[in-house]
Amino acid sequence: MIEVRRIAAVVLLFLGVGVGLHLLMTPLRDAGQPATIKAMTLACGLALAVLGIIGGYLVARVPKERIGAVSAYLEGMVRKGAIGLVLSESEADALGRLGHAVNRYMTFVKDEIEQTHLTAKERQIQIKVLEAERRHIESVIHAISDAVLVTGAFGDLILANEAAERVFHFRFETSVRKPIEEVITDKGFLAILQEMRETGLFVPHRTVEWVQGGGENARTWRVILNTVVEGKKRERISGAVAVLHDVTKEKEIARMKSDFVSNVSHELKTPLASIKAYVEMLIDGEVQDPAQSREFFQTIASETDRMSRLIDNILNLSRLESGLVPVNKTDLAVTEILRDVSEVMTPQAVQKNIRLETDLAPVFFRIHGDRDMLYQAVLNVVSNAVKYTPDGGKVRVSTYLSDGSVVVEVADNGYGIPPEDAHRIFEKFFRSGHSGKAAPGTGLGLALVKHVIEVVHGGRIDVESEIGRGSTFRLALPAVR
Repeated sequence: MIEVRRIAAVVLLFLGVGVGLHLLMTPLRDAGQPATIKAMTLACGLALAVLGIIGGYLVARVPKERIGAVSAYLEGMVRKGAIGLVLSESEADALGRLGHAVNRYMTFVKDEIEQTHLTAKERQIQIKVLEAERRHIESVIHAISDAVLVTGAFGDLILANEAAERVFHFRFETSVRKPIEEVITDKGFLAILQEMRETGLFVPHRTVEWVQGGGENARTWRVILNTVVEGKKRERISGAVAVLHDVTKEKEIARMKSDFVSNVSHELKTPLASIKAYVEMLIDGEVQDPAQSREFFQTIASETDRMSRLIDNILNLSRLESGLVPVNKTDLAVTEILRDVSEVMTPQAVQKNIRLETDLAPVFFRIHGDRDMLYQAVLNVVSNAVKYTPDGGKVRVSTYLSDGSVVVEVADNGYGIPPEDAHRIFEKFFRSGHSGKAAPGTGLGLALVKHVIEVVHGGRIDVESEIGRGSTFRLALPAVR
């Protein structure tokens, strides 16, 4: 009878202590459990262990001194928060054998807990390293001037920098983890992303061109797309990265270069064709009259001069734009420049019976600039006014102070500029069809004037014109205070 009771005590004690210890160890294995779950699990484990011990005691009636020793040892372990040997193995009875088994189990539990703590520390270190790397990557992305967008496996927005926010007009803080279709409304760009998600397994890197908007506000972007592929066989797309570089200016510069070469070729071809035609006629002896031969030679000389002026203008403009021409700025009076220009242009005005008037302020307004460049710019504008004003007309040159700028105004009552051409007259080689019929030209003079006034001296130039009533050019330069 005693043996049966002891066996029952052993079973009850083993079940209570074993299950209880297992429950005690569970929250230690899973460091990610909530605190309430951990507390409940620990309480249940401790209760089962104590009940198992008490039950074993009541069933087996083990001598009090042994139960008391074990209880005291367990209480000491609880106070210290330690895990180690639980029962004495000195006795050869069932309780001693149970102590041996429980001690082995507790040693195993202790080793497992120590390994779990070590693994948890390693994971914490890895998490901190990954978090630092993530912050570093985000800092780099936010420092990039190009727009950067990162989407997840399901097309949700994961990361975007400030440049991307400006391009697509959204706030990342309120758009993170939202579907990209809810953040970006441009259908063309969304189609690019969709195509990349569908074909990214086969072509993980791609560069496309995307045009945003239309008309004068259109912007051209070079979009560099990359997909993040995962899996042992790289069979799954876990995200996509889009980097947008604004190439609008590059496209405009390339177009301007192409137009420049085309226009130069056209402008040079015209006088060369004329020279060639007259030379061939002279060589073939088609002209016998000395007077006609002289006329041909004069035409050849005139076309040669025209080609020389064109080449000089091209070279001067090119040197100015490239910064090869030295700029010597000093404080100077605008009135003195206007008087010199008036003296030079007076003979041409008299030849066409044009009245050249000057209305110069008595106060010498001073500016800080390069005298030679400003002289050429003003001379070009006044020369155009005389050139495109019919005989008997009037050209008026004046100066005044406005909003801290010295304004040089050149007004005429000549042919005028059509409204559709007014905003293009400062382009290289552009010549209005209306004025082109009135006088020859290269179409480079006003482009050079604009560069001198706005780029070199930080001023501004504008024009008002009306067909049949004339034009008014205003050159504004910062005044010296």
